[in-house]
Amino acid sequence: MSPGEYDGAAVIPFNVLLPNVYGSSAAITYITHDKTYLYLATVFDRKSPYHPHDRIGYMFDNDNDGTQENGDDGLMSFAIGTPNVAYPVADFYQYNNGLANAGDTSDGGTNDVLSSFGVAGTTNVYETRHELDSKDDLHDFSIALSTAPTTIGVKLIVQLEADPIGSAWYVPTYAPTAATFCKLSISRKTTSITC
Repeated sequence: MSPGEYDGAAVIPFNVLLPNVYGSSAAITYITHDKTYLYLATVFDRKSPYHPHDRIGYMFDNDNDGTQENGDDGLMSFAIGTPNVAYPVADFYQYNNGLANAGDTSDGGTNDVLSSFGVAGTTNVYETRHELDSKDDLHDFSIALSTAPTTIGVKLIVQLEADPIGSAWYVPTYAPTAATFCKLSISRKTTSITC
């Protein structure tokens, strides 16, 4: 993250549960936008070396009705690849009454997400970019700034893998909770959130 990059961004502070014996750590997610993209950045101290299977998900409630349902958008960012290099990552949608997800491209859609991961010591940074108004209306939220403000729901899922690498044992954290969403309001020039 560059200095000033997220000045004025909406902020979700939360505590992330850490694997092994490390307890929890203060975390923060920043959300902002420009004319084309929604940007999300999550930062926390893992207090131990990162695992390439660590991941952060952003689940959206496209119609802001408080219910996860068919067609709602989702993104997943991983601690994989070369640090500080953007890669296409998981762009998915909900089906089966919001109980399951599938990749947008598995159903004729497009992947409209880039993400990068960085680490300084044990501090982890995940940055993700998603189009505000992609052409993939069946799988993505569509926010046209010309009709702003628009409010959608968002919740975070952080899954950190316990030692050893490859254990497939994860410590999950939800923000605000597994069953509720924050309300993300996107205006032409600002982004705000209430949880």
